[in-house]
Amino acid sequence: MVKTKIKMAVNTVTIKPVPFPDKLELISKAGFSGIGLWMDEIRDYLKGGTERPIREVLEDHALTPVEMQLIRKWQYLTGPEKEGAFDEARAFFAEFSTLDIHCPVVGLPSEEVGEIRKAVEDFKRLCHLADDFGCRVAFEFIGWAKQFNNVKTAWEVVGEADCPNGGLLIDTFHFVKAGSTIEDLKRVPMEKVFLVHVNDVKPLPLGIKEQSRGHRFYPGEGEAPIKEIMDCFVQSGYNGFYCCEIFNEEYWQEDPLTVVRKSKSSMDALFQ
Repeated sequence: MVKTKIKMAVNTVTIKPVPFPDKLELISKAGFSGIGLWMDEIRDYLKGGTERPIREVLEDHALTPVEMQLIRKWQYLTGPEKEGAFDEARAFFAEFSTLDIHCPVVGLPSEEVGEIRKAVEDFKRLCHLADDFGCRVAFEFIGWAKQFNNVKTAWEVVGEADCPNGGLLIDTFHFVKAGSTIEDLKRVPMEKVFLVHVNDVKPLPLGIKEQSRGHRFYPGEGEAPIKEIMDCFVQSGYNGFYCCEIFNEEYWQEDPLTVVRKSKSSMDALFQ
């Protein structure tokens, strides 16, 4: 493996039940330098009456924001529904810009099938809206989508759109469950990968969506070829953050400091 500085983050959903200020403390204590954020969580925190900007609070804990979740339902729409969706997206970017933090905004694809040409047009429009507010967009394929469930089709959209502020978010869960390949990953320019989510999967008798939302695992504790996937990113020159994002209902009942420390140690083991 090529030697490079590995930047590690963890998404706050990994310790979902914990209050936001406590999450920052725990994530920093575990040794992560980055954090994945959710707009709903930020909104709830700000409603509490805090007077300090989010940017300063993150800086206090030496945490770099690596993603802001989430824009849904913007692709393959028509008429008033489409215009309403892009109005909501514009409002999201406007709200995000007031936080004065800089990281990609995550956009999920449609779960249905449509013309690639239209998917590209929609992604271009989303990126152009984001650019008005100085934002980037990370297109994340999802395993249960009928069309955009793998690296190949997601890159077809992002590559064809060719927007400077548009890129991919690649999650190892979706990568493995929907059958992406290392060869397809090698065809993606690493400068167009804005973030990598790291977690593991096990052969459970559940649908992909149900597994995704509550049954992911620490990297290295499942069946995914995580090491091979990480090696591909490193050897291909990816120099962004690797963000541990684990939706696991059992972990959410455990001691949160133990969970984030185990997340960190499992990430460390991948790159030794």
